[in-house]
Amino acid sequence: MKIIPVKFGWEILLLVYGIFFWMIYLNFSEPKAGSSILISLYFIFVTVCIFGIRYRIDDQTLKIRNGFFGTTKIDINKIERLEKTWNAISSPAPSVFGRVEIYFENNSIVISPKNFDEFKTELLKVNPNIVIKE
Repeated sequence: MKIIPVKFGWEILLLVYGIFFWMIYLNFSEPKAGSSILISLYFIFVTVCIFGIRYRIDDQTLKIRNGFFGTTKIDINKIERLEKTWNAISSPAPSVFGRVEIYFENNSIVISPKNFDEFKTELLKVNPNIVIKE
């Protein structure tokens, strides 16, 4: 098993936690019943979604844990190509910079490994036929 470190971008953290602090400010300036519970639930949900993301290689499978949303398992031998991307779609990639799109079986997923070269090397050990577009 090889754990692939996740890249957490300050821009994503600033956005989601900025909303959290804005909600706290509004709650203190005009308190409303139940808003503290809603704010707490938002904080927990966002924190688990962001910091619950994990990437791992087990034998010939890339496992991408998506926080609350389960785990995506990709057979590394079915990965066709890796491509660095700026694609901003919602994905298990908690950074805008350093995103990588993985193409496999007429599908794709965007992740943000902390070290692209290390990630690429680990995948190529299993499947040397992966096309790399940087």
